[in-house]
Amino acid sequence: MDLTQRKLNKSEWESIEVPVSESEKAVLQLIISGTENVNIKYNQAISLISFLKVENSAEMEDYLFVKYFDETVKKMKAISSCPVNSLNNSVTGVPKIKKADLIRLERNEAGKIPPVYESLLLETVEKILKNKSVTNKSWLLHYFTLYKLNKNTIANVNRHVKNIVNNILTEFEEEIDMTYMIENAVNYIEKNNILLKHADMMLYEHQKEIFTVMKNPHFKQRLANFRIEMDKDVSDDEDEVAETVFIRDTSIPTPAPKLVLYIAPTGTGKTLTPLGISKQYRVIFVCAARHVGLALAKAAISVGKKIAFAFGCSSADDIRLHYFAAKEYKKNRKSGGIGKVDNSIGDKVEIMICDVRSYLCAMYYMLAFNPAENLVTYWDEPTITMDCETHDLHASINKNWTENLIPNVILSSATLPKLHELPNTVRHFKEKFSGAQVHNIISHDCKKSIPIISKNGHIVLPHFLSEDYDNIKEIVGHCEKNLTLLRYFDLEEVVKFIIFIEKNNLFTTMSSKIDRNFASLDDVNMQNIKLHYLKLLGRIKSGTWGSIYLTLTINRKKRILPNDHVDEKGNAFKKVSSVGPGTYSPSIASTNAGKPLSKMMSEQVLPSKVSADAGNCAIYVSTKDAYTLTDGPTIFLAKDVEKIAKFCIQQANIPAKAMEAIVEKIDFNNRVNEKIGDLEKQLECLEEKNSTKVLETDGGAKYGGKNYSKKDDSKKKDFGSSNENNKDIAKINTELDVLRSMIKPAELNETFVPNKTLHLKKWADMFDTSASFTSDIDEQTIVEIMMLKNVADSWKILLLMGIGVFTNHPDITYTEIMKKLADHQKLYMIIASSDYIYGTNYQFCHGYLSKDLTLTQEKMVQALGRIGRSNIQQTYSVRLRDDEQIKKLFYEELNKPEVRNMNALFGGF
Repeated sequence: MDLTQRKLNKSEWESIEVPVSESEKAVLQLIISGTENVNIKYNQAISLISFLKVENSAEMEDYLFVKYFDETVKKMKAISSCPVNSLNNSVTGVPKIKKADLIRLERNEAGKIPPVYESLLLETVEKILKNKSVTNKSWLLHYFTLYKLNKNTIANVNRHVKNIVNNILTEFEEEIDMTYMIENAVNYIEKNNILLKHADMMLYEHQKEIFTVMKNPHFKQRLANFRIEMDKDVSDDEDEVAETVFIRDTSIPTPAPKLVLYIAPTGTGKTLTPLGISKQYRVIFVCAARHVGLALAKAAISVGKKIAFAFGCSSADDIRLHYFAAKEYKKNRKSGGIGKVDNSIGDKVEIMICDVRSYLCAMYYMLAFNPAENLVTYWDEPTITMDCETHDLHASINKNWTENLIPNVILSSATLPKLHELPNTVRHFKEKFSGAQVHNIISHDCKKSIPIISKNGHIVLPHFLSEDYDNIKEIVGHCEKNLTLLRYFDLEEVVKFIIFIEKNNLFTTMSSKIDRNFASLDDVNMQNIKLHYLKLLGRIKSGTWGSIYLTLTINRKKRILPNDHVDEKGNAFKKVSSVGPGTYSPSIASTNAGKPLSKMMSEQVLPSKVSADAGNCAIYVSTKDAYTLTDGPTIFLAKDVEKIAKFCIQQANIPAKAMEAIVEKIDFNNRVNEKIGDLEKQLECLEEKNSTKVLETDGGAKYGGKNYSKKDDSKKKDFGSSNENNKDIAKINTELDVLRSMIKPAELNETFVPNKTLHLKKWADMFDTSASFTSDIDEQTIVEIMMLKNVADSWKILLLMGIGVFTNHPDITYTEIMKKLADHQKLYMIIASSDYIYGTNYQFCHGYLSKDLTLTQEKMVQALGRIGRSNIQQTYSVRLRDDEQIKKLFYEELNKPEVRNMNALFGGF
């Protein structure tokens, strides 16, 4: 995380212009549309009629059913164990359709029909019927899948297929075993690829709530009135604004000022919410971490939003508009596109993105073009730096709050203090903005599991934390107040606990039974199961906890097993047996007859049950434990990144000769880089001389954008001098090209690159490595890194292993390359300093929290939030290197520094 409050550099500007994928764009459009309809749903699956693009009518549905689905249904009837009338349909005879539709369908005959939604539904029905039996309950998985698929929002699903599905669901409804459903929830919910793939896209509950709270129905009218009042040009090219009647109407109500405390888990779209809010307000997005603002900018540009930037601003003159937001500009004569932009006119800006120190500049800029009640300050992660008693940004934060003139403020964070913890902040806002409303939005959306794993490889859950039931109840109370922790409850272990308590009747009241809490399959989802776990854990029958704890603790298995098939150098352990009593070997007998007994071979000392690796579960990330890092990149958070970097290289066991060859290439490249650096300095001086040379206009030939007069001899000398400079510049550029071509690309043998084929063969040949994740770094990127001058040699070696480093590095180029690789998931692992605990929006599947991290409870939740940020359920894990971190997470922390500092800095003092 870069908290440096500086201007954007060239690479950052270029990064925001890269459009997001089509699937991401669909999500962004959903958020924007959700402001007007919070219940909007979107599904990528398609029905047959929608694919064929024909008119939906009863006759067409009949025709398509007979043509594409009837044969499948007839086959199912032949194998069905259920009443055949469940598979009946109302189609009789040969359906007739319009000739024009028939021609259109015949044209599609040549094209292949893709897997449409009706086919998926019928395939699932067939699986139910094939697996249906009295003794085998495997059909329940397919029944559950069908039930959920039937709830999805798919337009124009064939009514005959729909009827068959409903008939099957009704037919077997009475046979549903809810306890069995919960017991198998991991396969039914978490690992059900069909449901994950075909789930509806919809807003999170917290997004629905904030869009409802921030309704601003009279936005356009008030904006138009303001522009008339300020003598602004009311003609505008915004959506629908041209249709508004621009009449000044003082009767238009002004909404009450709003302070919104917006708390929702990380990775659930909080940062993208401003895209929706900008439909009805102009938004000032404040972020201490610049890359978060850049991620929003990239998304905004991809959907055509008009944005501006205020980074490192000392005045409004430093604000920069994106081309979409430019109202006045000069055209580029060569390209015909936008050239120089007039950044002083911000009429069109919908979202202003700024850092903390530039907020007041951004605020006054936006107030110049918009009435205050039409603006929203959206402060992302205001708790950044709040764990520190003093910080360079604290003075700016306090000044921003006390001098703020925007009456609508949203404070957004997964770890924002609760409403009752911020009395000074709320009081000051209400005093400053009369009639202000305070809204507290707290969400605990839980659609995935990201299990926490201890240093010994065990799953961490509340019921494993203490044999004292009073402590357990304390932990339960803390979790109920902080339901964002639900996403870090492993579903498999949660289900085991629920079933154990259920089958042994160890709860206090019958209301805790599964049947009482899950009335239908609509209630069976990951969030409800985890909430039921907490409820059950707090209602254990008196006097039974000791035996429950002992039984569950003894029987639990490690989630990550130690790799005891190889030693730390990759040598395989081999079973060695000696010739014992009663064993006869003819060959030995014949060759050693009459000779004294002697020791034939040394005996390997097998490891005891207490492994030498106890407490070091999966720590050998560059060697024997790399195979456990699956599906995507890993982030290793540490205070001392150099220590972790050296450990990774040391454990890699790169042979001395191979290391010497790499170091030799790096040394050579470093010498070349020194020469390149000297030439670049010379080039910079020559170019500066050319740019500062003053040539007066006196008619005649043009040079350097200026007119030159042949009559002026002194100018001729200058002109000649400039020509000499140009020759020198060309010569240096040629030399630079030669030197750059001399850079030697270095590469490691695959044996030393985590999770490459040879690496896995050496370190994890005995394990399933099909999902193990590895790096994919192209040669050009390696060359770019090798050319950097201020990057440690060890970091360059790490890159060859697929490992990058995130820290406050003096070479911005290195950081930008690492960000690009992280964004495209090209790195195997990133070692990051604690500065990157907040706001790192890259997708990581696994994360390590190092022993040397000193974290508050809020900051630890933020650290966990770096993992599992994608929309899909993969195999995730958070791996703790210190079990004291478990206590920090699951026990209430008193006198939180974040609460203390927010009340001070956001209290108007």
